[in-house]
Amino acid sequence: MNTGLPNGKRIRIRSFYGFSPEDDGYVGWSKETDRDAYLRKLSDGDLIMIYGASTSETDKAERSYVLGFLEIEVRAIRDEDKASKVGMERKSERGWLGRWSHAIPVRRAWRTEEKLMISQIAFNSYRAEAGQALAVHGAELDDDEIEQALKIKVREVNVFGEPPVETQETGAIPFGQVFKPSRAFPGSHGERTANYEDGEAYVYLAVFEGDGHALLNRRKEFGDKSVAMKIGVSNDTKRRLAELNAGIPPAAGGKWTISMISQPFADKKSAEASETLFKERAIPRLESLGREFFWGRLDDANSVFWLLPGMARFSKK
Repeated sequence: MNTGLPNGKRIRIRSFYGFSPEDDGYVGWSKETDRDAYLRKLSDGDLIMIYGASTSETDKAERSYVLGFLEIEVRAIRDEDKASKVGMERKSERGWLGRWSHAIPVRRAWRTEEKLMISQIAFNSYRAEAGQALAVHGAELDDDEIEQALKIKVREVNVFGEPPVETQETGAIPFGQVFKPSRAFPGSHGERTANYEDGEAYVYLAVFEGDGHALLNRRKEFGDKSVAMKIGVSNDTKRRLAELNAGIPPAAGGKWTISMISQPFADKKSAEASETLFKERAIPRLESLGREFFWGRLDDANSVFWLLPGMARFSKK
Protein backbone atom coordinates (compact mmCIF):
# COMPACT_ATOMS: atom_id res chain seq x y z
CA MET A 1 0.00 0.00 0.00
CA ASN A 2 1.31 3.46 -0.93
CA THR A 3 0.94 5.47 2.27
CA GLY A 4 2.27 8.74 0.87
CA LEU A 5 5.58 8.49 2.73
CA PRO A 6 8.86 8.20 0.81
CA ASN A 7 9.96 4.58 0.44
CA GLY A 8 11.53 3.23 3.60
CA LYS A 9 10.39 6.07 5.88
CA ARG A 10 8.31 5.06 8.90
CA ILE A 11 6.37 6.75 11.71
CA ARG A 12 6.52 5.68 15.34
CA ILE A 13 4.50 7.13 18.22
CA ARG A 14 5.80 8.24 21.57
CA SER A 15 4.30 10.13 24.50
CA PHE A 16 6.01 13.01 26.25
CA TYR A 17 5.26 15.98 28.53
CA GLY A 18 5.26 18.53 25.73
CA PHE A 19 6.66 19.53 22.34
CA SER A 20 9.48 22.11 22.27
CA PRO A 21 12.00 21.35 19.50
CA GLU A 22 12.93 25.04 19.38
CA ASP A 23 14.68 24.55 22.75
CA ASP A 24 15.27 20.79 22.78
CA GLY A 25 16.68 19.46 19.52
CA TYR A 26 16.65 15.85 20.65
CA VAL A 27 14.51 12.93 21.82
CA GLY A 28 15.71 11.51 25.12
CA TRP A 29 15.50 8.45 27.35
CA SER A 30 16.46 8.08 31.00
CA LYS A 31 18.13 4.71 30.44
CA GLU A 32 20.88 4.23 27.88
CA THR A 33 19.71 0.67 27.16
CA ASP A 34 16.21 1.93 26.28
CA ARG A 35 17.66 4.57 23.94
CA ASP A 36 19.89 2.00 22.25
CA ALA A 37 17.00 -0.43 21.82
CA TYR A 38 14.93 2.32 20.18
CA LEU A 39 17.83 3.25 17.89
CA ARG A 40 17.95 -0.30 16.52
CA LYS A 41 14.36 0.11 15.28
CA LEU A 42 15.05 3.31 13.35
CA SER A 43 16.63 4.47 10.12
CA ASP A 44 17.87 7.98 9.32
CA GLY A 45 14.94 10.17 8.39
CA ASP A 46 12.30 8.16 10.24
CA LEU A 47 9.58 10.11 12.02
CA ILE A 48 8.31 10.12 15.59
CA MET A 49 4.78 11.38 16.23
CA ILE A 50 4.70 12.92 19.72
CA TYR A 51 1.51 13.02 21.78
CA GLY A 52 0.92 14.43 25.25
CA ALA A 53 1.46 11.98 28.10
CA SER A 54 -1.50 11.51 30.42
CA THR A 55 0.37 12.67 33.51
CA SER A 56 0.36 15.73 35.75
CA GLU A 57 3.62 16.95 34.18
CA THR A 58 1.81 17.49 30.87
CA ASP A 59 -0.31 20.59 30.32
CA LYS A 60 -3.93 19.52 30.77
CA ALA A 61 -4.92 20.80 27.33
CA GLU A 62 -2.26 18.61 25.67
CA ARG A 63 -2.80 15.26 27.37
CA SER A 64 -3.47 12.47 24.86
CA TYR A 65 -3.43 14.91 21.93
CA VAL A 66 -1.08 14.70 18.95
CA LEU A 67 1.47 17.52 19.40
CA GLY A 68 3.82 17.17 16.45
CA PHE A 69 6.26 15.18 14.33
CA LEU A 70 10.04 14.87 14.60
CA GLU A 71 12.45 13.69 11.90
CA ILE A 72 15.45 12.02 13.52
CA GLU A 73 19.02 11.00 12.82
CA VAL A 74 20.15 7.57 14.01
CA ARG A 75 22.99 8.60 16.27
CA ALA A 76 23.56 8.45 20.02
CA ILE A 77 24.14 11.79 21.78
CA ARG A 78 23.64 13.39 25.21
CA ASP A 79 20.88 15.89 25.91
CA GLU A 80 23.34 18.77 26.46
CA ASP A 81 24.76 18.16 22.97
CA LYS A 82 21.58 19.52 21.38
CA ALA A 83 19.71 21.47 24.06
CA SER A 84 19.47 25.22 24.41
CA LYS A 85 20.25 27.07 27.61
CA VAL A 86 16.51 27.62 28.06
CA GLY A 87 15.85 23.90 27.65
CA MET A 88 18.45 22.86 30.22
CA GLU A 89 17.32 25.53 32.68
CA ARG A 90 13.75 24.24 32.34
CA LYS A 91 14.92 20.72 33.18
CA SER A 92 16.78 22.04 36.21
CA GLU A 93 13.83 24.09 37.47
CA ARG A 94 11.50 21.10 37.24
CA GLY A 95 13.92 18.66 38.81
CA TRP A 96 14.44 16.76 35.58
CA LEU A 97 18.23 16.94 35.30
CA GLY A 98 19.57 13.48 34.58
CA ARG A 99 16.28 12.40 32.97
CA TRP A 100 16.05 11.80 29.20
CA SER A 101 19.78 12.53 28.95
CA HIS A 102 20.48 9.58 26.59
CA ALA A 103 19.31 11.03 23.32
CA ILE A 104 19.10 10.99 19.54
CA PRO A 105 19.18 14.20 17.46
CA VAL A 106 16.17 15.79 15.75
CA ARG A 107 16.73 17.32 12.31
CA ARG A 108 13.29 18.71 11.42
CA ALA A 109 10.05 19.25 13.34
CA TRP A 110 6.41 20.06 12.60
CA ARG A 111 3.87 21.25 15.19
CA THR A 112 0.25 20.20 14.68
CA GLU A 113 -2.29 22.91 13.94
CA GLU A 114 -5.29 20.70 14.68
CA LYS A 115 -6.44 19.32 18.03
CA LEU A 116 -6.70 15.57 17.54
CA MET A 117 -6.47 12.80 20.09
CA ILE A 118 -3.88 10.07 19.57
CA SER A 119 -6.64 7.45 19.59
CA GLN A 120 -8.18 9.09 16.51
CA ILE A 121 -4.99 8.58 14.50
CA ALA A 122 -3.18 5.57 15.99
CA PHE A 123 -6.38 3.58 16.42
CA ASN A 124 -4.56 0.23 16.20
CA SER A 125 -1.14 1.01 17.71
CA TYR A 126 -2.18 3.13 20.68
CA ARG A 127 -3.45 1.58 23.90
CA ALA A 128 -4.21 3.84 26.86
CA GLU A 129 -3.22 1.15 29.36
CA ALA A 130 0.24 0.89 27.78
CA GLY A 131 1.19 4.51 28.45
CA GLN A 132 4.52 3.85 30.15
CA ALA A 133 5.57 1.24 27.59
CA LEU A 134 4.74 3.60 24.71
CA ALA A 135 6.71 6.40 26.39
CA VAL A 136 9.82 4.19 26.48
CA HIS A 137 9.50 1.84 23.51
CA GLY A 138 6.94 3.53 21.27
CA ALA A 139 5.03 1.70 18.55
CA GLU A 140 5.11 1.75 14.76
CA LEU A 141 2.05 3.01 12.88
CA ASP A 142 0.50 0.67 10.35
CA ASP A 143 -0.38 1.78 6.81
CA ASP A 144 -3.96 2.84 7.64
CA GLU A 145 -2.75 4.90 10.58
CA ILE A 146 -0.02 6.54 8.50
CA GLU A 147 -2.63 7.53 5.94
CA GLN A 148 -4.56 9.32 8.69
CA ALA A 149 -1.46 10.91 10.21
CA LEU A 150 -0.50 12.44 6.86
CA LYS A 151 -3.81 14.35 6.78
CA ILE A 152 -3.06 16.29 9.97
CA LYS A 153 -2.44 20.01 9.38
CA VAL A 154 1.06 20.97 10.53
CA ARG A 155 3.48 23.88 10.45
CA GLU A 156 7.27 23.40 10.31
CA VAL A 157 9.13 24.92 13.27
CA ASN A 158 12.74 25.53 14.16
CA VAL A 159 14.87 22.82 15.76
CA PHE A 160 17.63 23.84 18.15
CA GLY A 161 21.04 23.24 16.61
CA GLU A 162 19.67 23.17 13.03
CA PRO A 163 19.40 25.93 10.40
CA PRO A 164 16.29 28.08 10.93
CA VAL A 165 13.19 27.29 8.92
CA GLU A 166 12.70 29.71 6.05
CA THR A 167 8.96 29.15 5.59
CA GLN A 168 7.53 29.57 9.10
CA GLU A 169 5.18 32.31 7.90
CA THR A 170 3.44 30.03 5.39
CA GLY A 171 0.12 28.46 6.24
CA ALA A 172 -0.44 25.06 7.78
CA ILE A 173 -0.50 22.15 5.34
CA PRO A 174 -1.43 18.45 5.57
CA PHE A 175 1.65 16.60 6.81
CA GLY A 176 1.71 14.41 3.69
CA GLN A 177 2.42 17.47 1.52
CA VAL A 178 5.77 17.86 3.27
CA PHE A 179 7.01 14.91 1.23
CA LYS A 180 5.68 16.12 -2.14
CA PRO A 181 7.51 18.51 -4.47
CA SER A 182 6.07 22.00 -4.57
CA ARG A 183 4.67 23.36 -7.82
CA ALA A 184 5.67 26.74 -9.18
CA PHE A 185 2.92 29.24 -9.93
CA PRO A 186 2.86 29.94 -13.68
CA GLY A 187 4.09 33.42 -14.58
CA SER A 188 2.08 35.92 -16.60
CA HIS A 189 2.35 39.45 -18.03
CA GLY A 190 -0.01 42.38 -18.10
CA GLU A 191 -2.22 44.23 -15.63
CA ARG A 192 -2.99 42.52 -12.31
CA THR A 193 -6.11 42.86 -10.21
CA ALA A 194 -7.05 41.16 -6.95
CA ASN A 195 -10.35 39.94 -5.55
CA TYR A 196 -10.69 39.32 -1.80
CA GLU A 197 -13.05 36.67 -0.49
CA ASP A 198 -13.82 35.47 3.02
CA GLY A 199 -11.69 32.33 2.49
CA GLU A 200 -11.40 29.18 4.57
CA ALA A 201 -13.18 28.94 7.92
CA TYR A 202 -13.30 26.40 10.72
CA VAL A 203 -15.93 25.18 13.14
CA TYR A 204 -14.56 24.91 16.67
CA LEU A 205 -15.82 23.56 19.99
CA ALA A 206 -14.52 25.45 23.02
CA VAL A 207 -14.82 24.25 26.63
CA PHE A 208 -14.49 26.27 29.82
CA GLU A 209 -11.74 24.67 31.91
CA GLY A 210 -12.49 25.65 35.47
CA ASP A 211 -15.47 25.65 37.81
CA GLY A 212 -18.26 25.92 35.28
CA HIS A 213 -20.85 25.35 37.99
CA ALA A 214 -19.67 28.48 39.81
CA LEU A 215 -19.56 30.37 36.51
CA LEU A 216 -23.25 29.62 35.97
CA ASN A 217 -24.16 29.79 39.67
CA ARG A 218 -25.15 26.11 39.70
CA ARG A 219 -24.80 23.61 42.50
CA LYS A 220 -22.48 20.74 41.64
CA GLU A 221 -23.84 17.32 42.49
CA PHE A 222 -21.56 14.37 43.21
CA GLY A 223 -20.33 12.77 39.99
CA ASP A 224 -21.61 15.63 37.80
CA LYS A 225 -19.08 16.06 34.99
CA SER A 226 -20.98 18.74 33.06
CA VAL A 227 -19.01 21.62 31.54
CA ALA A 228 -19.80 24.89 29.78
CA MET A 229 -19.11 24.82 26.04
CA LYS A 230 -19.28 27.09 23.02
CA ILE A 231 -19.66 26.21 19.35
CA GLY A 232 -18.42 28.76 16.85
CA VAL A 233 -16.87 29.63 13.48
CA SER A 234 -13.58 31.41 12.85
CA ASN A 235 -10.91 31.74 10.18
CA ASP A 236 -8.26 31.93 12.93
CA THR A 237 -9.01 29.71 15.92
CA LYS A 238 -5.91 30.80 17.87
CA ARG A 239 -6.93 34.44 17.63
CA ARG A 240 -10.52 33.55 18.52
CA LEU A 241 -9.38 31.67 21.61
CA ALA A 242 -7.37 34.70 22.73
CA GLU A 243 -10.49 36.86 22.24
CA LEU A 244 -12.61 34.50 24.35
CA ASN A 245 -10.11 34.70 27.19
CA ALA A 246 -9.41 38.43 26.88
CA GLY A 247 -12.14 39.34 29.36
CA ILE A 248 -11.10 36.78 31.98
CA PRO A 249 -8.77 38.16 34.71
CA PRO A 250 -5.32 36.49 34.70
CA ALA A 251 -5.82 35.41 38.32
CA ALA A 252 -9.12 33.67 37.56
CA GLY A 253 -9.30 29.93 38.09
CA GLY A 254 -10.60 29.07 34.64
CA LYS A 255 -10.20 29.78 30.93
CA TRP A 256 -11.56 28.71 27.57
CA THR A 257 -9.69 26.06 25.58
CA ILE A 258 -10.39 24.59 22.15
CA SER A 259 -11.56 20.98 22.39
CA MET A 260 -12.05 20.24 18.68
CA ILE A 261 -11.48 21.99 15.34
CA SER A 262 -13.01 20.97 12.04
CA GLN A 263 -11.31 20.53 8.72
CA PRO A 264 -11.25 23.83 6.76
CA PHE A 265 -14.47 24.75 4.97
CA ALA A 266 -14.24 26.61 1.69
CA ASP A 267 -15.96 29.69 3.10
CA LYS A 268 -17.65 31.03 6.22
CA LYS A 269 -21.14 30.23 4.94
CA SER A 270 -20.33 26.50 4.68
CA ALA A 271 -18.81 26.48 8.16
CA GLU A 272 -21.83 28.27 9.61
CA ALA A 273 -24.11 25.64 8.07
CA SER A 274 -22.16 22.96 9.93
CA GLU A 275 -22.34 25.01 13.15
CA THR A 276 -26.14 25.22 12.77
CA LEU A 277 -26.32 21.45 12.29
CA PHE A 278 -24.35 20.95 15.53
CA LYS A 279 -26.88 23.11 17.40
CA GLU A 280 -29.77 21.06 16.02
CA ARG A 281 -28.20 17.68 16.76
CA ALA A 282 -27.03 18.72 20.23
CA ILE A 283 -30.55 19.40 21.52
CA PRO A 284 -31.27 15.82 22.72
CA ARG A 285 -27.87 15.47 24.45
CA LEU A 286 -26.87 18.94 25.68
CA GLU A 287 -28.61 21.79 27.49
CA SER A 288 -28.72 25.04 25.55
CA LEU A 289 -27.48 28.09 27.47
CA GLY A 290 -28.58 30.43 24.71
CA ARG A 291 -27.05 31.34 21.37
CA GLU A 292 -23.88 29.27 20.85
CA PHE A 293 -23.40 28.13 24.46
CA PHE A 294 -24.19 24.68 25.83
CA TRP A 295 -23.99 22.71 29.07
CA GLY A 296 -23.36 18.98 29.41
CA ARG A 297 -20.76 16.25 29.15
CA LEU A 298 -17.83 17.03 26.87
CA ASP A 299 -17.84 13.45 25.53
CA ASP A 300 -21.40 13.96 24.29
CA ALA A 301 -20.49 17.25 22.61
CA ASN A 302 -17.42 15.72 20.98
CA SER A 303 -19.56 12.87 19.64
CA VAL A 304 -22.00 15.32 18.03
CA PHE A 305 -19.11 17.35 16.61
CA TRP A 306 -17.37 14.26 15.23
CA LEU A 307 -20.46 13.28 13.22
CA LEU A 308 -20.77 16.61 11.42
CA PRO A 309 -20.31 16.48 7.62
CA GLY A 310 -16.66 16.39 6.67
CA MET A 311 -15.38 15.07 9.97
CA ALA A 312 -14.99 11.59 8.43
CA ARG A 313 -11.64 12.81 7.11
CA PHE A 314 -10.11 11.26 10.22
CA SER A 315 -12.51 8.34 10.54
CA LYS A 316 -11.27 4.87 11.42
CA LYS A 317 -11.19 2.34 8.64
